[in-house]
Amino acid sequence: MSRISNALPQRLIERALCAISEIAWRVPLGTARKGQRASSWAPGKPSDRPSRSAIPLGVPRTTRSVCPDCVIETRNAVLDGRADINVLKRDPGVINAEIIEEAGRVLMRKICQIHGPFEDVLATDAAFFRRMERLYPGPDFACTEDELVHNHGISSVRCGRGAFLVFDLTNRCNMKCWPCFMDANAVGHVHELDLDDIKLILERARSFKPRREINILFSGGEPTISPFFLDAIRSAREMGFKRLHVATNGIRFAQDADFAQQAREAGLHSVFLQLDGVSDESNSHRGVSNLFRVKQQAMSNLANAGLRITLQVTVANGVNNDQAGPIVEFALRNVDKVFSVVFQPIMFTGRDEDVTDDRRYAQRYTLSQLAADLGSQMSTEWEPLRDWFPTAAISQFSDVLDLLQPSDSAEGSVAPNEHPDWGVMSPLIVNRRTGFWVPIARFFNLERFNRDLQIIANSGRGKALTYARLALAILRNYSPDLAPSGFSVVDFVDLFRQCSARTRIASPTWERDERGTGEWVTTIVYGQWFQDLVVQNLAAIETSMTPVATQEGEIPFSAYNSVGWRQVVEQLHRTATLPQWHRQHGRHAIHAKGNLVQILGAGKDTMDCRDGALAQKAATLSYCESESCPTNDSFG
Repeated sequence: MSRISNALPQRLIERALCAISEIAWRVPLGTARKGQRASSWAPGKPSDRPSRSAIPLGVPRTTRSVCPDCVIETRNAVLDGRADINVLKRDPGVINAEIIEEAGRVLMRKICQIHGPFEDVLATDAAFFRRMERLYPGPDFACTEDELVHNHGISSVRCGRGAFLVFDLTNRCNMKCWPCFMDANAVGHVHELDLDDIKLILERARSFKPRREINILFSGGEPTISPFFLDAIRSAREMGFKRLHVATNGIRFAQDADFAQQAREAGLHSVFLQLDGVSDESNSHRGVSNLFRVKQQAMSNLANAGLRITLQVTVANGVNNDQAGPIVEFALRNVDKVFSVVFQPIMFTGRDEDVTDDRRYAQRYTLSQLAADLGSQMSTEWEPLRDWFPTAAISQFSDVLDLLQPSDSAEGSVAPNEHPDWGVMSPLIVNRRTGFWVPIARFFNLERFNRDLQIIANSGRGKALTYARLALAILRNYSPDLAPSGFSVVDFVDLFRQCSARTRIASPTWERDERGTGEWVTTIVYGQWFQDLVVQNLAAIETSMTPVATQEGEIPFSAYNSVGWRQVVEQLHRTATLPQWHRQHGRHAIHAKGNLVQILGAGKDTMDCRDGALAQKAATLSYCESESCPTNDSFG
């Protein structure tokens, strides 16, 4: 009873504060000074940014897309030497596409005069699709001084700082699994960046405006098998990049705890760990029998090294979409190790480009399906039309942080302004002690708060008044009576510190700050849908927040892996043919065809997996030396 009685005065005080804040927010402050101050890192003033209407939205509408067959024919012509690389920049099969609503779904339909009609679904819930577009805050600054970086015609980034700069260190991989957007271990050459390539690309990343505080994501293939992996991290750190990540299957980290520590000492900040389910069986389509146990061991080793972990999930309908809820539950139970979860609906490129229409229709998974599946699979109420927002909404908070930094700041905050059809997120808070979690939007009017943030950013006020207005915006959108037990308005201070550190490195303690020091921690669940050729929207390509850094510049991830830039870049800058590589370096192990990965300490981790199966005795896959061996295909 005493605990309840203590909570009542707290709630009464909070109600009063919220009511006062609502009144104070409405007090006129005089004429706003929108766009008065330009920043050295930006190409202009805030008022110079494109308006929201610069990105076509709404249903129905017409947009520019591509004919999949025309693109593939053009790509092949370039690879065969029958056409110049510039045809990929000009018009590799550009056609109009209609985005329409039909029977509660949103579809893309297009017709090529040569190859006929194409159709696929963009959303299974039209209301969800419209909500994401309605809440989109608009694009970021237009890119300038970027001829060396964004010169790819219809595949060019046109605006924005992006959020992640993807580095494919190698096209080699130690697995040959499905799905694979790049068809790793199935091409006849090796493409691997050396240290000079890496340094040049990092230098170019700072060469244009808006200059940005960017997340570097080393990827592949499997980046940890690159001989330059640790050197790449050190070089990036020495050049001033601090948000350093790796996207990995986790095998090397699971097999070698010292390697995780070495990566941390080199400057690695976090790991995007691929995970498709919370049991070995739900990961079996990846071709490794004990893969979940491998992930658990990797997580233990990574956490012991002090590395942040984000779970990265590829979702195919009818394959593992039933694992969406269990994966989030697993992440929340292990919130001391798992920072966030990124779901990536299957992208039909690379190994999956030539699937039949029937298979594509059956396995296509949309962001609205993700929100619906999580709503139905979780034990806590999670509403698609209340708790989900476009990822670009984060940029509204970034705009306020940009206003608070000095005008001579060298770079802007991380601001993911990607198209709302392709990126969504839902922020949650989790109690470290009890494990209780709840969507923030249940007790905090996040939709109105985002509008308030834009008002604050547009006002151009001084630092003191900006902080004061921000405090009022937080209080007036907080509903104390709906907040979880044990949460108070004081906890918003720590949540604010966490969110600030996610988008702006403002202190030496930013890594600690983004995890928070209080009882409640913020976890964000993301949906990131990359566009294959059937559903490609060129307007969305222009706002890509995940460009791939290459010797040919920064190319939007979707265009790089679907239009054909990956194949062309790898051919232009290939390190060696496969026979040459084998003669010089030998073969590396590829874990495939249901074999086990040998790991030490299997079953000894302390993570709460709720899976009673014991790890089996593991053995590495033995490869024959014949070039024609069916298990070897290319690299093995």
